[in-house]
Amino acid sequence: MAASFAAAIIITIGGNASCAAASPANPAPVPTAANTRFAPDSRTLFAPIVCLAPPGRARASRAIAIFDRQLAFQRKLSFHPRLGASLQHVVDLMPPRQSTLIRAAALYSKPEIPWRDKPDGTHQICVSGQPDDADYLYSLVQQWRGPEEPAGFSGVFGLKPSADSTPDSVSSVTGTLAGELMIDTYGLGALVDMLADTLREFHGDLKPPWDTASGKFDHHDRAAMDRFHRQMPHLAAKFDHYFKFNNLLDEFNSPSGPIVLFNVDMEVRLDALKKYPLLYDFYRKLVPAVVAKSEILDTHGNYWMREAFDHGHIHFTIMLRNGLLTPFNAAMQPTGDSIALNEITRGSYRTLASGQVTSLAMNFGLANIGFTTDYRREPGICTFTNRMNAVPQLVAPPGVHQVMDLVAGDFLRVLATGDGGLNSKLSSRVLANGTYDFSGGFTAELNYSPTLELLARIGDAIAKEHNDKVRVEERAFGEELFDAFVADYNDARPAIAALDSGNSDRREESK
Repeated sequence: MAASFAAAIIITIGGNASCAAASPANPAPVPTAANTRFAPDSRTLFAPIVCLAPPGRARASRAIAIFDRQLAFQRKLSFHPRLGASLQHVVDLMPPRQSTLIRAAALYSKPEIPWRDKPDGTHQICVSGQPDDADYLYSLVQQWRGPEEPAGFSGVFGLKPSADSTPDSVSSVTGTLAGELMIDTYGLGALVDMLADTLREFHGDLKPPWDTASGKFDHHDRAAMDRFHRQMPHLAAKFDHYFKFNNLLDEFNSPSGPIVLFNVDMEVRLDALKKYPLLYDFYRKLVPAVVAKSEILDTHGNYWMREAFDHGHIHFTIMLRNGLLTPFNAAMQPTGDSIALNEITRGSYRTLASGQVTSLAMNFGLANIGFTTDYRREPGICTFTNRMNAVPQLVAPPGVHQVMDLVAGDFLRVLATGDGGLNSKLSSRVLANGTYDFSGGFTAELNYSPTLELLARIGDAIAKEHNDKVRVEERAFGEELFDAFVADYNDARPAIAALDSGNSDRREESK
């Protein structure tokens, strides 16, 4: 799901610091040389944050104020979550999150969990969240109530028994996990515009000799890395310390303009993680055991994005032509017209994912995890709606696969097709007071099968390794990178503010 959202917001737009806003009344303009070119080296890498503020006077200064508020909130939300005592008690009663779906029907009948009962038989756990000094505090509450103040959160986890269930035997449940967040910064639409403009920064020197094949680290990669080090020295130093880049991008020439294949192949430097010993140990065990892939495709089977974790190699691939997102094939060749996605107000795309883990010298996992995503955007509202479009396929060794299919096949079939199939939604809308309401969640029918305990135990084994103490170190690692990003952002404030004067735009037009 995260990959689907990331693909949808990898969007490029035209213009300089003034960023276009999608409107259903205004069709996408025909791309021109002026509004599709890559950003010049002279532009600050932080210029795209201007898109976070509505058009008008002093837009860059207003964007800085908005981004300041978001960074302060994001630090609490992402790196300092804290559970109230009553909510922690509930979490302790729940199975590890990797196996919650498998055990959901059995979980429904667990009396020690302090469920709130609804008239239709639904069992709910309701949560609220709000900043608490440097932390973000989540608390157990008696009933759902939407947030009323900026930075407030409301969440619910619910299980509803199927129609053929009885009080003594719950055969399946419809599970719902949903949340709502109010913030005073920006909505999904502005985030799409910012990330779209950021895409123009993805390039090396755009000079010959051009690449003839992908995957070779050369002067194009070095030019991109040099700019990264020059403009974001704190974050670049952290990346140098923690990651090894085997490739970053490849640049090709074409009659319609330069083509950049942003083609990342990087590895975590394991020794650098030793300052986080629990995270180091977990990741060291993860590298030889896990392979996961995700792809964004159109109806013709062309790729718009590919990402993978393959035995420690982290891959991410998109293609840009003159700064516009471009479809490509398995041979990394362009296969269609480039598009300015930020001008699109509605559309659909497909996500296909797979993952497997090696356990007891055998490979277990899922393939053909497919979703169709519908994207809609109109003034003040932006929505992503996802639905599972195929029954996932089990990955298991010969001889074991047939048995696994017998015990898990029905669970997967019901997951994909039961009660409308697994679906999720993420949206934002601007409220009358100028704040933004984010809402999201998923629902799915979850069948009960006691013989799925084998899969549950595999999930529990992963969960045991990825415990609360590991997650604490993960957040510390993430905050270390976050701090470096904020340091670079603070250094770039004068260059961002200068965008209000138009000097940066004139420099770009003169190139």
